[in-house]
Amino acid sequence: MKTFSQTLLQKSLLILAIIWSNISFAQIPNWNMESWTTITTDVPTPWLTYGITTKVSPGQNGSYAVKLQGSNNGPGAILYGTPGNNTFDGGTTFAARPDSMIAYFKYNIAAGDSAWVIISFKKNGVPISNDLYEFTGSNSSTFQRMAFKNHFVNSSTPDTVFVGITSTNPNGKTINTTSWVIVDNISFSGTTVNVPNPDFENWTTQTTYTPDGWMVENRLIGNSVSRATDVYAGNYAMKLQTIFASNGDTTQGYTQTGTNINNNNWGWRPTFAVSSTPNSLNGFYKFIPQNNDTFTINIGLFKNGMNVGGAYYKSSATLNTYTPISVPIYYNNTPPIAPDSAIIAFSTFMMNQYNSFPRGQSVAFIDNLSFDQYIYAGIPGAIQQIRNLTFYPNPAEVKLNVKFDLMQKEKVIISIYDLKGCEVMKLSEQYFDIGKHELNFNIEQLSSGIYFMVTQSETSLSHSKLV
Repeated sequence: MKTFSQTLLQKSLLILAIIWSNISFAQIPNWNMESWTTITTDVPTPWLTYGITTKVSPGQNGSYAVKLQGSNNGPGAILYGTPGNNTFDGGTTFAARPDSMIAYFKYNIAAGDSAWVIISFKKNGVPISNDLYEFTGSNSSTFQRMAFKNHFVNSSTPDTVFVGITSTNPNGKTINTTSWVIVDNISFSGTTVNVPNPDFENWTTQTTYTPDGWMVENRLIGNSVSRATDVYAGNYAMKLQTIFASNGDTTQGYTQTGTNINNNNWGWRPTFAVSSTPNSLNGFYKFIPQNNDTFTINIGLFKNGMNVGGAYYKSSATLNTYTPISVPIYYNNTPPIAPDSAIIAFSTFMMNQYNSFPRGQSVAFIDNLSFDQYIYAGIPGAIQQIRNLTFYPNPAEVKLNVKFDLMQKEKVIISIYDLKGCEVMKLSEQYFDIGKHELNFNIEQLSSGIYFMVTQSETSLSHSKLV
């Protein structure tokens, strides 16, 4: 008789007693990735926006102006181009040499904070001026005209301009979410050349989705987490992707359980409560790596804020279809200290203290997470457990014995499903009296592999995994 192996390729039949429990999977926030918060905003076209940008009325001259305010994920900002590592990439076409940029502002900047105005002109991709201005204080009642001088380093006429305005100091240790700036009517002295939509009269409605219970790194160059309709089960899955900008800026394909309460909320600490001592994290995922990237999972378990266990998983295998995964959880003590909270993190790159960087724009899809069991597509949800359900031997190759108790006379159906949620064998479908029952089944006709046993009656339902 063959022995148990955790590998999914084991060529034997093994009965693994994992009784279905709502608690096991419901503890993980948004375990089936079905719950998303819809964020609908108006954005000034075609400006790139960040943080909280709001259409306000009236403007300094016209119907609208734009209000910038910091959020949990960064400063409020409008830009033409993207900031990188000490550089400014992209921009908008501009063929003139203005003396200054002029704009009208209302603002209320918190003490110790400052709003930024960045102007960089380029010729053939090479900067020929770089100017940064900061202002602070309060001017919240009327628009104030402000001019920002451009300092060119040569006599060339630029072909591109980068413009960025922020509501708060983006280099601060924390983002101030109370500072705000209202901007309108941008122009350049000595020329009629201007950036598109300088008076913020043109707006487009934009819709984004964030997964409830999971943190998202929203960056100027794109979000690392998005809602996917390429699913294992249900309507949605989580898509995780690293994004590279041409200027070297990166949105790392990373997420962890938790909520973006403030900008310091990221970190390895408890983020959701648990009421059991799980032995594994199970789920389904796909991974399409670039440049030998590695998909990783980190799990931490805590008791009163102290780490009592966890797990680490990594794989560079390309998986174009949803694949089951089971990550064993290890504990620091024997017997294990029962945790009261946990954190789970996923990344599309090697995620550890020694080698933590993405190599490519790798993509992962994640769905149907659970502790200690798989939640398969096509199998109905649990109502309650059948009492004292057991089965043996373990392992089994030919015969399977199933024992259970009934509290009332009723019909009991025992079926076996494959990994796709398709019924492959019905073992029993008959009425049983009150009391204890033991049934014997021949399962020799089943091919070696992983199966899921569903035992249900008119009032109860239990699931168990067969390998």
